[in-house]
Amino acid sequence: MVPLTEKHYRLALSLVPGIGCTWLKKLLAYFGSAQAVFAAAHKGNTLLPYKIAKAITSSSSLAQAEKVLQLHEAEAIQLLTTEEDSYPKRLLELPDGPSILYYKGQALLNQQRVVTIVGTRQLTSYGQGAITKFLEQLLPYQPLVVSGLAYGVDIWVHKQALEMGLTTVAVLPTSVNEIYLTAHKEIAMELCGPKGGLLTEYPIGSGLGAHTFVARNRILAGLADVTIVIEAKEKSGALITAYYANSYHREVFALPGSIYSATSAGCHRLIKRNQAHLLTHIDDLAYIMNWEVHHQPQTDTFLNHPLTASEQMVLEQLQQAMEPITIDALTYATALSPGALQAALLSLELQGLLRALPGKRFILAPMYKQ
Repeated sequence: MVPLTEKHYRLALSLVPGIGCTWLKKLLAYFGSAQAVFAAAHKGNTLLPYKIAKAITSSSSLAQAEKVLQLHEAEAIQLLTTEEDSYPKRLLELPDGPSILYYKGQALLNQQRVVTIVGTRQLTSYGQGAITKFLEQLLPYQPLVVSGLAYGVDIWVHKQALEMGLTTVAVLPTSVNEIYLTAHKEIAMELCGPKGGLLTEYPIGSGLGAHTFVARNRILAGLADVTIVIEAKEKSGALITAYYANSYHREVFALPGSIYSATSAGCHRLIKRNQAHLLTHIDDLAYIMNWEVHHQPQTDTFLNHPLTASEQMVLEQLQQAMEPITIDALTYATALSPGALQAALLSLELQGLLRALPGKRFILAPMYKQ
C-alpha cells in the first residue's frame, strides 16, 4: 500500500461532513497538520471537539480521498493545497479561503498582477466595447485576467483576452469536468491550454447548487488584486463579488453608464457608496494600484533586432501612439505602400516587437513600450 501523504490527509479532512473551510483552517493551525488531526481524533484527544472527532472517525473520507486523487490525476486535474507553491497566494490572505483547489490549465496563478472582471449576463454593445478597450489598455501590464465563464461579461472577457494574447483563468461553480454552461464547453477547452486555466474548489461529482455560485464569487474577488465591474443590475451577482473584494480590502472599479440604463444601476450604486472607483481608462486603475511598466531600453531593442528602414518607421509610430493604431493610420503616417507596410508589420510581429489586435490595429509589445 502506498504511504498516505499530507495532501491525502488534507483532502480527506475536507471531505468530512461538517468540516468547512473555516474549521479546517482552525484545526490545521492548532494541530499543525491534517495527519495530526486524524491521529487526535482516533486517539480520543480531548482538545478536539467531540462532534468533529466523531465525524472524522465515523467517516470513510480517507478511502474517498484516495479515489478523488486517482480520478483527478486521470483527468490531468491538479489538486492544490495551501502548503504548495502553486496554490494562489492571494487566497491565503482570506479568512474563508478554500483549503483545496482543483485546477486544469497551464497559466500561473501567482502572477505579479491579477485582475478580475465581472458583470451582467445581459451585456450590451457598450459593455463589450468597454471590455475590449480596457483589455487593450491592460496589455502593457500583462496581468492574469480572471472571470467566471458565465454568459455576458464573463465569456466576452475570456474570448477577448485569449484573442489579445492575455492569460485568462475561469473560476467555476462546478467541478472542472462539469462545465455549467454547455455552450461554453469549447472555450473551456481552449482555456486549458498555455494561456489559460479552469479553477474550482469542487471535486468531480460535486454537482451544482445555488450556494456554489456565491462561494465562487469570493474566489473571483480573492484571487485578484483588483476587481472591475462592467454593467451590473441592482441585484447582480457581480455586486456580491464586489462586496467580497471590499471585505478583503481589495480595490474595486466600476464602469459608469447611462443613468437610464438598468444594466448600469449596480455600478452606479457601487460608485455612489464609495464601494468602487469610477473607471473610464486603465490609467485610473494603474494610478490607484501604483502599477508601472518596466521598459527595456530602446538601444537594446535595435541591437537585438536589426530593423529595415520600413520597420523602423512603423516602430517609431507605434512608440508615439498612446492607443492601438489602425493600419490606415499607419499607412498615412509612414507613406509606405500597402505591400511594404504589411511586410514590415509581419516582420515586427514575428520579432515580438508588436502585437496585432482585432480590427487591424497594432500596439507596441509591452516590454518595448517607451
